[in-house]
Amino acid sequence: MEGHEMKKTQIAAAVPAAVLVVALAGCAGGDADSGTGAGGLTKLAVGISPFQDTYLPIIGQEKGWFEEAGLDVQLRSLAWNATMPALISGDVDIVVNNTTGVVSVANAEPDVVYAYGWNPFTEGSALMIRPDGDLETIDDLEEASGDREAARTEVIESLAGKTIVTTLSTDMGKQIVDALASVGMDESDVTFVDMDPDAGLAAFITGTGDAYLGGIPQRAKALDEGMLIGLSGPDLAAPPINGAVTTRTFVDEHEDAMLSFIDVMHRIIRYCDAETEACGQTITDRLNEETAAGLTVDGFMDYWQNIELYAPNAHAADEMILAEDGVSYWKTTWDSDNAYLFGSGEIPAEVPSDDHFLMPQIWEAYVAKYGADQTDY
Repeated sequence: MEGHEMKKTQIAAAVPAAVLVVALAGCAGGDADSGTGAGGLTKLAVGISPFQDTYLPIIGQEKGWFEEAGLDVQLRSLAWNATMPALISGDVDIVVNNTTGVVSVANAEPDVVYAYGWNPFTEGSALMIRPDGDLETIDDLEEASGDREAARTEVIESLAGKTIVTTLSTDMGKQIVDALASVGMDESDVTFVDMDPDAGLAAFITGTGDAYLGGIPQRAKALDEGMLIGLSGPDLAAPPINGAVTTRTFVDEHEDAMLSFIDVMHRIIRYCDAETEACGQTITDRLNEETAAGLTVDGFMDYWQNIELYAPNAHAADEMILAEDGVSYWKTTWDSDNAYLFGSGEIPAEVPSDDHFLMPQIWEAYVAKYGADQTDY
């Protein structure tokens, strides 16, 4: 990809990068303060984005599980592309993001680290196309040819000269750029319209672009509007891995709080495994109050542990993310992040995982404190 100029239409994001979208219940304003508050609870400001997966901490807040773990958690809802600026500025202590977010800023902000992952986005990414357009789905092409790999190649090659709406310099943009690179194409072969996911979806539905790639709520809304899934999941690229992104300083100074937060996240996942409908009701109610996603509880239940996976305990996180044969081995995704961001000129140098991917050591500390095989909630 080096040496090619990316063609993209710059559209103003829905909000400035560091502006909060909405303050959730229990959230206080001002800078992050991870000191000790009332009742001896450790204050923790956490940035989450309005998607059905990254909103999971709401469950822990409503159930009182963070308080049980000794944490006074302030949840702050941020646009996806505003989470890393908020972390860097000190407005929050932790954000729910992925490795792409870390690699995108680590050269400029070397204190930023990926602490722990619990949510491989295995089948979550989907390139949406128009039913009346001249692009075809991989399933239709596979049915005609009987060869899925050939069908995948044909779908990607058919994007040449087309306009794709997505959020560049995030895992969303990376997915489609990786797909292009896998068949010998690059960004210069398409035109990108770079927008925040919700704004991009609205533009796509009203006629902008030939294809769109956003998050799962946007995918659900696009399907409701009659759009089709052209490619999804591993047919695009190595899956993103959602989890806790923070700073090395925070990990060094507040390791117990970090481990407690992770423990509640695993507890939330076990609850959602056992009580998926109730979990989905809470998440979709809040999500639909704050976005135009229109995600239903039935949709949440269909998606849960299906198009993306969630680790209910440390053992599962190890099998999914840390193991070389895992469904979403972290090093494959990390290397893909570097290839995309460095190759496109978004970062000046590749980011070494030894300095910025702390999950192996944090996993060990977590297991030493809580064990690997919790089953109750």
